[in-house]
Amino acid sequence: MRLRDGPNLPEGASFTTIELKANFVGTVGEGSSIIGRARPVHRGRTTQVWDVEVANEANGKTIALFRCTQMVLLPA
Repeated sequence: MRLRDGPNLPEGASFTTIELKANFVGTVGEGSSIIGRARPVHRGRTTQVWDVEVANEANGKTIALFRCTQMVLLPA
């Protein structure tokens, strides 16, 4: 599994999920690999909204769509 953090949060900040909507539109078999691609829709100082597409890595077929709304937790 590859995960990337980085420039989407200020130094020392973290986040929590405000809302998550998921639509599952397909499946993969046991032993198959999946890949996710996230695209920022809104990157504000205190909130962020992301669209995420999850696909079967072998054939690129979409299996899930997500919209995530995050609250940025700035360091004290």
